[in-house]
Amino acid sequence: MRESEAANHVVPVTTVGALGGLLAAQEVPDATDDRSRGIARGADLLDRLDEIRHALLSGTIARERLVELRRHVQAQRTAFDDARLDAVLDEIDLRASVELAKLGITP
Repeated sequence: MRESEAANHVVPVTTVGALGGLLAAQEVPDATDDRSRGIARGADLLDRLDEIRHALLSGTIARERLVELRRHVQAQRTAFDDARLDAVLDEIDLRASVELAKLGITP
C-alpha cells in the first residue's frame, strides 16, 4: 500500500463514536446486573445445600462445611434487603446450627 493510499484509509469518526457508545453502555450497571448476581448467589447456595444434604444422608458431614455454610449464609444477609429471603436464610442457619450441635459443637 502506498503512503498516499494509507493516508486516505482512515476510519470514519462515526464508527469510533458508535464503538465508544457501546463500550460506555456496557459499563453502566443496570437492574438486571443485580438480579443476575442474586441468581448466581442463590444457585451457589443451593449447590452448597445439596452437597450438605448428601453428606448428611450418608453420615459423612464435615464440621468445617457446616461452619462454612453458616458463614456464607450470614454474609448473604447483608447483600439483600428481602424479608422472605431473610426467613429462608434464618432456616438454613438454624438447621446448620442444629447439625453442629449434634456434632457437639456450639455455633
